[in-house]
Amino acid sequence: FSSNELYLIQAECYARKGNTVDAMKSLNTLLVKRFKTGTFIPLTAGSAEAALGIVLKERRKELVYRGMRWQDLRRLNLEPQFATDLKRVINGQTHILPANDSRYVFPIPNYIIDATGIAQNPR
Repeated sequence: FSSNELYLIQAECYARKGNTVDAMKSLNTLLVKRFKTGTFIPLTAGSAEAALGIVLKERRKELVYRGMRWQDLRRLNLEPQFATDLKRVINGQTHILPANDSRYVFPIPNYIIDATGIAQNPR
């Protein structure tokens, strides 16, 4: 984990627990480092839901090119307000991966399950 990711995790946890003030405080502690000293205007949110939206937007911007987007999509697709359908147009053909589609993950091959007993001993 990097420091910026820890601030984002903390801010998201506070927002999910309904603690808007601490969520924005954690996020602003991180964001103040992005700007020239004295130019940053702290972000505010009127509700925990608004704070969560702001935190997730900043998470997407802050963690770009770190391989976190796929994990976040899978995690957030469980919540209807953050579910995202992925759409790509390739050679004029549109391909859509709906939120929570089984194609988000590759199934464990049966020979691995048989060899390791994963299905018998889920943990």
